[in-house]
Amino acid sequence: MQEDRRVFDVAIVGGGIGGTMLGAVLARHGVRVLLLEGSGHPRFAIGESTVPETTFGLRVLARRYDVPEIEHLATHGALRRQVSSNCGVKRNFSFVYHREGEPTRPDECTQYPTWGPPLGPDSHYFRQDVDAHMFHVAVSYGVTAHTHTVVDDVKFEEDGATLVTRDRGSFRASYVVDAGGMRAVLPERLGLRQEPPYRTRSRTIFTHMVDVRPFDRVAPPRAEHGMPSPFSQGTLHHMFKGGWFWVIPFDNHSTSTSELCSVGVNLDLDRYPRPDDVPAEEEFWQHVRRFPSVARQFERARAVRPYVSTDRTQFASQKVVGDRWCLLPHASDFIDPLFSSGLAVTVMALNALGHRLIEAVRQNDFDTGRFAYLDHWTKRMFRFYDDLVSCSYVSFDDFELWNAWNRVWTITTLYGTNAQNQAAVAFEKTGDPAGFDALELPPYRGLQGVDNPWVERLFDQARDAVLAYHAGESTKERTVARIYELLRESELCPAVWGTLDPQDRCPAGVFTLWPLMKILLWGKFRSPRHVRGSYFTGGGRMVGKEAIQAYTTELRAGGSQVHQTARDMWVNWNRDWTRRPEPRK
Repeated sequence: MQEDRRVFDVAIVGGGIGGTMLGAVLARHGVRVLLLEGSGHPRFAIGESTVPETTFGLRVLARRYDVPEIEHLATHGALRRQVSSNCGVKRNFSFVYHREGEPTRPDECTQYPTWGPPLGPDSHYFRQDVDAHMFHVAVSYGVTAHTHTVVDDVKFEEDGATLVTRDRGSFRASYVVDAGGMRAVLPERLGLRQEPPYRTRSRTIFTHMVDVRPFDRVAPPRAEHGMPSPFSQGTLHHMFKGGWFWVIPFDNHSTSTSELCSVGVNLDLDRYPRPDDVPAEEEFWQHVRRFPSVARQFERARAVRPYVSTDRTQFASQKVVGDRWCLLPHASDFIDPLFSSGLAVTVMALNALGHRLIEAVRQNDFDTGRFAYLDHWTKRMFRFYDDLVSCSYVSFDDFELWNAWNRVWTITTLYGTNAQNQAAVAFEKTGDPAGFDALELPPYRGLQGVDNPWVERLFDQARDAVLAYHAGESTKERTVARIYELLRESELCPAVWGTLDPQDRCPAGVFTLWPLMKILLWGKFRSPRHVRGSYFTGGGRMVGKEAIQAYTTELRAGGSQVHQTARDMWVNWNRDWTRRPEPRK
C-alpha cells in the first residue's frame, strides 16, 4: 500500500497555473495525478494579462471537463469574487506611441476592447494569488501534490517513467507532463533545447511597483484622444522604435485590495544590446526618461521587487511530445510578452491534451501518435506569434504603420475568439461535450483563426508586406496601403467596424451588449459566404441568459458591483480609476 502512494497515472512537473489546471481536469475524471512543484505558494510568476481567446478558452475548458473553478478565472467579476480581489480589471488593450523627447500626441494611440459582462471583462492576474488558488483546487479534486520538491532526473522505461526528486525519493508514473518554464526539467534532461528559429529577438526588464500614476491623468484629454475606454483600466503598451513598455495595474478598480502594478520594458535585442556594466534598475529608468509622458506616469513610482533583466527571452524546443512525455507550451517555447500569447497557447494545449490523457489512461495506451496533434499545433501557434510579434516590432518604426498592422491582429483575434464561442454555443444547446471536438477540426483549430484559409491568407500577405518594408523593398506608404487593400479584399471585417478607416483608431468600437448583437447580426445575415455559417451562427440567447445570471449574482452579493455590472453591460467608459488614491508625495 505504501508503494502505491508512489505510483501514478500522470506526473506533472510544475505547479503553476497550467500544471494545476491540467491536474484538476485529469483528477476530476479519475486519473491518479502527482504534481511536483520545486518552490511553493504563493510565489511570483509572469503571464499576468489575459486576452479574449484565453478567457473564452477557460470557459470551454471548465465546461468540457466539468471543473467550474476554472471558469472563475474567465471573467473579472468571478475572479474578484471567487479567487482574489488583488487582481486588476482589463477592459482594453491600449497602445500609445512615443517619440523620444516629445509628449505623446493625442492622435497616436489605438485601442481594442475586451468583452463587457457577461462574457468579460478580462483580467490582470495577480499570479501569486491565482496560482495558489488553482493549486488548492487541484488538490481538492484529488491531486497528490508536493511543494518544495525539486525533480533532479526523469528516467523513461517502456512502461512509464521514474521521477527522482532531491528530497522525497522517487515516484513512478505512466506519463509525464512538464509544466515548468524556460528551465523545465525534460528539455534539459532530453536535450530538446535548440537555437530559437524565430525572427523575434527581444529582451526584458521588469518588476512590480507601487504609486504608478493612472495614464488617464497624464494623457491628453479624452476629447482629444478619442479612446472609448480608460487607459488605466486595461493593459497599456507604450510603444517606441525598437521596443515597448507594459503597464499592468492590479489596483485599477474601486474594489481592488492591491496597490501594485506590473511594469516592464521589452527591447529589440539588435537595436538595444544588453549592456554589461549597467544595472537593470538604472537601464530601466534610462528608457523611462527618454519619453516625457512615460516619465510623468512613473515619476513617483517605486519598485517593490528587485528588477529582473533577461537575455534573449525567446527559447525553443525541438519537439513538444515524445514517448511517454509532453511539454506544456511554456516549457516548450516562448516568444514575447506582447499580445499576452503565453496563457492563450497554454489553454489551447490543455483543452487538446486533457481528453487525450484521460483516454490514454483508461485504455492504457500512451502511443506517441495519440499526442501528435499537440506537437503540430503548439509549434504552429508559436510560429504565428513569432510572425505577429516580430512584425509588430517592425511596425513600431512609425505610428501609421502600427495603425495598419494592428488591424490585422484585431481581425485574427475576432475569428479566433468566435471559434471558441461557437463551441460554447453548441455545448449550451446540446449539453454534449463532444461539441468541443470542433475546436480540433477545420476551420477552428489552433488560435487566432489561423486554420481558416481566408484569415491565414490575410495574415500571411500582410506579414509579407511588413517584412518587405523591413528589408527596404517597400516604402512605409506602400506597405500601409497594401495592408488596407488586403483587409478590404478579405471581406473579413465586420461592416459595423471601422477597420478600413485609418482615422478610426478603435476600429472594433466596444463590446457591450448592443454592439455585440450587431456583430452577431452582421455575421449571421450580412457577412460573405466564407464567413456565414461557420462563424457568428448564434450566441445571442446564451449571452442574454448569462447577462441575467451575472446581474443576479452581483445582486445577491450586494454592494456597488450591482450598479457597475449593469453599467458595464451597456457603457464602456467609466471614471472608476479616479476613486483610487493619488500616489503619495
